[in-house]
Amino acid sequence: MTKAECPMTDARPAPDAFARAAPGKPRGFPAVAPRAAGAWPACAAVAAVLLIGGCARRAMVPQDQLPDLTTRAAAAQGVEAAPAPGDADLRRADRGPRAPRVIHIGDSVEGRALVVEVYGDGPPTTLVLGGIHGDETRGQHVAARFAEFLATHPEATAGRAVAVLALANPDGAARHTRVNARGVDLNRNFPSRNWRASREGSRHYGGPAPVSEPETEAILRLIEMLRPDRILSIHDAANMKPCNNYDGPALGLAECMAACNGYRVAASIGYPTPGSLGSWAGVDRAIPTVTLELPAKRPASECWARNREALAAVVTADLAASPAPPPAGAPPAAPTLAR
Repeated sequence: MTKAECPMTDARPAPDAFARAAPGKPRGFPAVAPRAAGAWPACAAVAAVLLIGGCARRAMVPQDQLPDLTTRAAAAQGVEAAPAPGDADLRRADRGPRAPRVIHIGDSVEGRALVVEVYGDGPPTTLVLGGIHGDETRGQHVAARFAEFLATHPEATAGRAVAVLALANPDGAARHTRVNARGVDLNRNFPSRNWRASREGSRHYGGPAPVSEPETEAILRLIEMLRPDRILSIHDAANMKPCNNYDGPALGLAECMAACNGYRVAASIGYPTPGSLGSWAGVDRAIPTVTLELPAKRPASECWARNREALAAVVTADLAASPAPPPAGAPPAAPTLAR
């Protein structure tokens, strides 16, 4: 598939409400209204955006020089976060020629700020997340580099908005662990229909109940507020080949990314991922969702260089003519490790 072949469509139904079911204290959230589909530039426009901005020849950061995301989040919160998590009052942060709007969506178990930077004005709106697994540093790095790219290339967000949560699990990042401070895999803690109880202490422990963790609740609050048209979650693919794994009506989006980064397109990682963001947002709520699995053994700066166009493609891709997902009886992709 070439960069010019990136037809997409967005035909998701109105999502139903999600619920936080913490033990002994159920809590409901209002439903999110669907967005109307818009006509966006095709994937071929990505190269023009990057070349116009001079991105193709920009100097790369030193290999594996990861940003101090926790410190930056705290600094961003210091500019004055929203009065209440989820409030639409987004305030400007002092960061480069294109200052983002900043919103504090909540705090981690240990009180670290969860801060989102929003570039441009939508709809349409793209949500990008990194670091939902604290030990996946390449995903954090690429998300942070993309935010810096957006800050210096306002043309990339002309007529659209991009929200970046570069570090969704700051406690795990501080400990260099996959799980959060309570030992919960946040990517198994979403209130998807396929959530199920799992063994505490395991690598994929989904918590005592869906949305038992403040980080998960903050992400759900963010999605409720932004109503994104598409979601990209960036991970490290440990001991597996990198891929563009899609959930829900996101096949065309994954193919558009593949045309830019050369990674395979995967409808499945070979077995269920109960309680994952992709299961909840992509499958249950039909929001086009792609999980970008980066090669864990390659330098972080190399991952960014290879995926810069792919991330820009997520923002600019046209969701007006997406191919249908494979039929229910189609054979699954070859088994790989869990993301």
